[in-house]
Amino acid sequence: MNILAGARIFGVLVTMALALWAMGRELRNIEWRHRIRVVMEERPEKEGYVGNLWRLYMLRIRTHRMMLDKPFKAQTVSIHVLGLFLLFFVITLLLHYFFVVGLFVSGGLSLFLYEKVWGSRARKRREEITAAWLYEAVPIAVHVMTATKRLDQAIHRMTQMTHHPHLKGKLAQLSELISAPQFATPEDAFLFWANNMGIRDIEYFALATKEAKKYNVPIEQLWIDMADLLGKDLEFKRTIRAQTAHHRSGGYIFYGMLAGTFLIAYPFTAKFMTDTTRFLFWAVIGVMTIGLYLIMRESQRIDA
Repeated sequence: MNILAGARIFGVLVTMALALWAMGRELRNIEWRHRIRVVMEERPEKEGYVGNLWRLYMLRIRTHRMMLDKPFKAQTVSIHVLGLFLLFFVITLLLHYFFVVGLFVSGGLSLFLYEKVWGSRARKRREEITAAWLYEAVPIAVHVMTATKRLDQAIHRMTQMTHHPHLKGKLAQLSELISAPQFATPEDAFLFWANNMGIRDIEYFALATKEAKKYNVPIEQLWIDMADLLGKDLEFKRTIRAQTAHHRSGGYIFYGMLAGTFLIAYPFTAKFMTDTTRFLFWAVIGVMTIGLYLIMRESQRIDA
């Protein structure tokens, strides 16, 4: 090991140690400030642009973890993102990229990949719960409401007879809400539960149920019609997603292999490039990145 390599490794270790120390101190300060606000009932000061973006990012992660019934702690999420950032930052330094370039690339990758993993898992869980609601819970509720005309009885029976474990846990929470004194009617509790869970199709059921109760519309017939329409919509989305999944995965793999190869080779070949070649190199990377972004945006529309 020569002196240059040893100095580079030493610099990486010092950077990691300083980053971990600063992150730990900031997390302790955040915890103390949170406790003071809770005790003194103070309003948080107005955050800047970066603070608002970080707060929105945390809100997205919190929504994903709530859908997966995972506990959410801002400190834990920050440590996970920091760990990914340090990993990517060390890789960029080992590839001889500039310090500032490594910061931007590592930060963007760590934030994107962490949110992408939790978002993908939450989307699959949301789709599973929606399918179980339409094909398993709604028929049970229709039979009960046809016989009793009572939503609370239908919800209790769905909780007892539904087999999907995740939907069963959500329905158990709804049963507890119905018995809570702060809700005047089961429809109010149902609407609050649906909005808090954040599944759009079930929110439609809750809103329609509340309006139907107001105008004395038969709820069981409404649920039959809505389940038929939303079931067709769900099958259509599944068909479109299945048709595009192969091409989308191919685009991801192609971009990862080609762009990864280029970015790994660039630090070692940049000194042999002319200015024109260097410009064309980054132009190709930019066009590929824009294409990948368009693929991801269309995928989000399909998954919505």
